[in-house]
Amino acid sequence: MTPERAERKGPRLKPRRGRLPTFGLSRRQALALFLGALVIRLAHVLAMRESPYFDHPVIDALSYHQAATSIASGHGHPDRVFWQPPGYAYFLALLYTWAGSANLLLPRLIQALIGATCALLTAWIGAARFGARAGLAAGWIVAAYGTLVYFDGELLGASLTLLLQLIGVALAILAAGEKRPERIWFGAGLAAGLAALVTATSLVLTPIFALTARRNYLAVLLGTAIAIAPATIRNAVHGGEFVPLSSNGGINLHIGNNARYDETVGIRPDRLWVEFTKEPFEHGIQTQGGASLYWTGRVVKWAVEDPVAFLALQVRKARLFLGGDEIFRNQAIYPEREHSPVLRALLWKTPGFAFPFGLLAPFALVGIAVAWRRAPLLAAVAVAYSLAVIAFFIAARYRVPLVPYFAIFAVQGAVWFRGGAPIVSRVAAVAALLALLAIANLGQGEMSGDMNADAEFNLGDQFRIEKNYQEAEAHMRNALRSRPDYVEAWVHIGVIQATQGRYADAERDFEEALRLAPDEPTTLINYAAMRERQHRWEEAATLYERAAAADPADPYPASRLAELRVRGLVAAR
Repeated sequence: MTPERAERKGPRLKPRRGRLPTFGLSRRQALALFLGALVIRLAHVLAMRESPYFDHPVIDALSYHQAATSIASGHGHPDRVFWQPPGYAYFLALLYTWAGSANLLLPRLIQALIGATCALLTAWIGAARFGARAGLAAGWIVAAYGTLVYFDGELLGASLTLLLQLIGVALAILAAGEKRPERIWFGAGLAAGLAALVTATSLVLTPIFALTARRNYLAVLLGTAIAIAPATIRNAVHGGEFVPLSSNGGINLHIGNNARYDETVGIRPDRLWVEFTKEPFEHGIQTQGGASLYWTGRVVKWAVEDPVAFLALQVRKARLFLGGDEIFRNQAIYPEREHSPVLRALLWKTPGFAFPFGLLAPFALVGIAVAWRRAPLLAAVAVAYSLAVIAFFIAARYRVPLVPYFAIFAVQGAVWFRGGAPIVSRVAAVAALLALLAIANLGQGEMSGDMNADAEFNLGDQFRIEKNYQEAEAHMRNALRSRPDYVEAWVHIGVIQATQGRYADAERDFEEALRLAPDEPTTLINYAAMRERQHRWEEAATLYERAAAADPADPYPASRLAELRVRGLVAAR
């Protein structure tokens, strides 16, 4: 029997009682893998300190940071009912509390350790099913995988999600060889539940574990239930609603499943987002959980009324999912390569090819096809989690937890091609691989070096709050270069200019904002405030009147108008 054939039959080492099986991985190999992955991540994190986004997290990262700061200061999570799964915010809060301040370097250093641990866990899981050499190869893929390195350096939950998922999978593998595995299956379910507290789609692991556990399925379900129970109880006690995890599931499902997919996925956290999220409440919904059900109902209704369009969209999302492009959600990924030599080497795209996912995914799918019987649990996790991502909408941040499973199967795909597969099967597989490579890479354009407008806007707004007006205006202008109709950017630039006494410049920008959105209350209020500074009382009063008419629920413009009248600066109208 050749060494290759022996390895394909799987490991034969039997662990000693009471010790964790190594499946042929030596301590030296494990240590080299861990340290290699850690060095790569530390080099990236330290290089990224030159990025203005390092100390100024934006959008979701900013939300997590603000929630963690509130928790660490003793004020608790700011949400009445959790909008996002709360696990990562509490993880950050724990680190901030331990550090004694909101140290933005510490979480990234911890996540570098987490990323290195994930590479080691990947190698162990791969070795458990396909042998030490295959496991090590998969571990090194994870160690040097550019997108994972990137997210290990961001204040987002991808790293923590992946660690908890891999712990659950590792426990599920351990449980399979135990005579009394109930406690281990409980741990696997607990890990899946904790992962869901960070990223809700991790819940797909629970039914897979439960089915694999067979008569021990209750232990898995109990572990998951105990893990998510604190969030459920907190939502009920603090918010008065039964929301098991968070209330954003329904709206995220609708964003990714409607007749205007590109439009809804493109909505950013600005005035359009605010208007968008008001819809359930304008239809009489009064709770966050009810709003989530409202959005889910809209998806079901559309799928029933137009099943052809619904299925066509799923096919399109599957194509986007398999594409090598790293689609951003809050902050563009490729521009950050400017600051990190690590990313420049490990994450890139050229016309017709996107590295690394454009190479990983095709080999992984071939590997799943030829090796799933030897690792049905891993195949089920890879397929189920892929479908869960496709069910919502495609973004690199949600796809990246699949990398370890894809890496393990990609190695099997490569081994199968190298091995003595039947010639007919090999020809069919080569054809399938070429087709998958085409799907993953054809149509991929060049990398953009420009950051997306909403990230630039959020960064500029933080500089404005810090009174660094020069940087604030520069980043607002960057936002306008890619999105000239960005009303909020025009308004904020006007505010910055008015604060500096540049009234003529501010007037031009306020007027441009009103040209784009004539009844935007924020523009009208800030423009009126500037007119007050200039003692142009009648113009200020007219602007406040327009703002009050545009948003009758806001008492501020009416109160300012009343004060102007009381002071005798404008006549009663």
